[in-house]
Amino acid sequence: MFVLLVALAWCLCIAPGGAVSDPAEALSYGFVETPAGVGVHLLSVDLRRVELKLLQAKDLGKSVLTARQFAERSGAVAVFNGPFFDLDGSPMGLLIVDGIEQVPLRSVDWGVFALDAKGPSIVHTSDWKSRPEVRQAFQVGPRLVVDGAALSLKRQIARRTALCVLADGRVKVLVAGNAIWADDLATFFVAEGCTSALNLDGGASTQLYLRRSGTAVDEPGGVAVPVAVGLFLDEEEASPARSGGCLSSRSCL
Repeated sequence: MFVLLVALAWCLCIAPGGAVSDPAEALSYGFVETPAGVGVHLLSVDLRRVELKLLQAKDLGKSVLTARQFAERSGAVAVFNGPFFDLDGSPMGLLIVDGIEQVPLRSVDWGVFALDAKGPSIVHTSDWKSRPEVRQAFQVGPRLVVDGAALSLKRQIARRTALCVLADGRVKVLVAGNAIWADDLATFFVAEGCTSALNLDGGASTQLYLRRSGTAVDEPGGVAVPVAVGLFLDEEEASPARSGGCLSSRSCL
């Protein structure tokens, strides 16, 4: 049974470059600045103790939902947007939910995030090999970091959602409600110690909702989405918040 209590490193403000992740916590949150001075939401997640699951709006009675609606309907502690989708709302690229392939691999220069019993991973589309032990996977892009090094990226700026994998198996999720350059994002992830990183859908799709006993971080998007990523905690991982609260829409901005 999932509950809505989570160990979070809450803050009203964190100094630029300030660390917010505590490896001892299952899930921690902070609002930090990238090297270029862009404020971003940052989650650090231990997937050995936090369940990551792809959520489909169609399974919750709708064609599309916002991050907040996904959280309210699924019981997730946190929800952020994930893969690309077409104009008709259909997901674009590989989608595996609870071990079942919902959408096949797309032949494009993207990456694949996958989660199995060994932990999370990010590989290039051309290196993806289907295997029955994968529980959750989605294809999106471009990749931002490979083998601990930032890739050369197009000079593009937008609201963005992205995630990375660390050597210890944790993942970090970044949600930028303000426009951020792709290379700034990659540089930030390298500084955070990420071995690989992947750009998720961005622009109007960028959104995050995280809640704890009435306290919420709500970074709303411009559109509802058909698929999102949910994070769940059980009672054994629940614990009180450690400091003050960040409240309401665009918390800590």
